[in-house]
Amino acid sequence: MAYNDLIGGALTSGGKVRNEPVQARSSERIGALLDAASQVVSEVGIERLTTAMVAERAGASIGTVYRYFPDRIAVLAALSLRSFERFLRAGVEKLDAAKPDTLVAAFDCLIDAAAELHRTEPGYTSIRLSDQVALPEVDGGSAIATRTAGPLAAVFVSELGITDDGTLAERLDVALTVADALLVRAFIIDPAGDEAAIAVCRAVVATQLA
Repeated sequence: MAYNDLIGGALTSGGKVRNEPVQARSSERIGALLDAASQVVSEVGIERLTTAMVAERAGASIGTVYRYFPDRIAVLAALSLRSFERFLRAGVEKLDAAKPDTLVAAFDCLIDAAAELHRTEPGYTSIRLSDQVALPEVDGGSAIATRTAGPLAAVFVSELGITDDGTLAERLDVALTVADALLVRAFIIDPAGDEAAIAVCRAVVATQLA
């Protein structure tokens, strides 16, 4: 299993969209709606987001929003899955470029990818890999970290030659959950990312994975 297989192995749904886009125009419209939603979330948070806010920010009618998303939870769920996919793609790019030779170094690539998204992706600090948004259409409704851990363990075994004693996926699940929480703390302290807090994140995860 190669790094690029990680994305397909971890993603289990394309998002909660009422009408799946079959044309480029529809796909672009959904992307624009989610871009608008991410901007609103970055300003007011998850709890205060409404479909009316999304429509206004996107310059679209409320009917256009409802054409693709039945309610605000569907918007947030699709946004969460998009953030998840972007994290995986950014992580794969970092792994391909760095070619790490240890488990800790490989996970550092994922921390780098997440930190970059916190800095550049509106609303990512609120959405990120969190399970605050119910995703009933995702297989098993399992936590995002759990869904990622299995494919990630398989990739690390095949690409890094890591020996799996049967606990690797569980340890990666914990590491993803811990890193997610500590990175949020780093970007709450400083919107640019508090370097000391990010260093603590790396140290804690390295100890947990050792």
